[in-house]
Amino acid sequence: MPRSASPPPGTTARTRRAILDAALAVLTEDRTASLSEIARAAEVGRSTLHRYFPDRAALVSALFEDASQATARTIEEAALDRGTPAEALRRLVPALFELGPRVNFLFNETQVTDATWDTEAWEKAHWPVGALYERGRAQGYFDTGIDVDWFIRCLWYLTSAGWEAMGEGVLAKHEAVARVTRTLERGVLLRGE
Repeated sequence: MPRSASPPPGTTARTRRAILDAALAVLTEDRTASLSEIARAAEVGRSTLHRYFPDRAALVSALFEDASQATARTIEEAALDRGTPAEALRRLVPALFELGPRVNFLFNETQVTDATWDTEAWEKAHWPVGALYERGRAQGYFDTGIDVDWFIRCLWYLTSAGWEAMGEGVLAKHEAVARVTRTLERGVLLRGE
């Protein structure tokens, strides 16, 4: 292709997606991996990677933005305003499991700064979860002594524990989803104690 020609439509988006996917895969395995290793995994030259992401901080920031957008889409697609709170929760947990490495990597990323993590976008993505929790509290499904922030934290921590158990080969995905859902619904105390 001549230098003056533009890349075919969609090429830019596909290349960016390939770099993000490769970065996630490589950095999940080795947090100290170089940009050259990421470029190799994405099957692009290092100069191409640098055109999209000038440095590691820009790449990590893009991974955070991508995770926030994916989380917002996933939560929206779970349609938490449909059905009973129990039905919505049982759609939400498996949906979050699909985010797996994308979100779990970022929770453990050591280069997180205020500039890297868009707190407002992350919180906005969770509004439907908060609305579900408030609806469930009003209907007597969720504990009124637990606030929305704590519920969302527990949801992510338990989901992360499920991803970890899957990664260690301790649980299959369906078992991890079931245990996270059960723990959220019932807690860990035997009823009547």
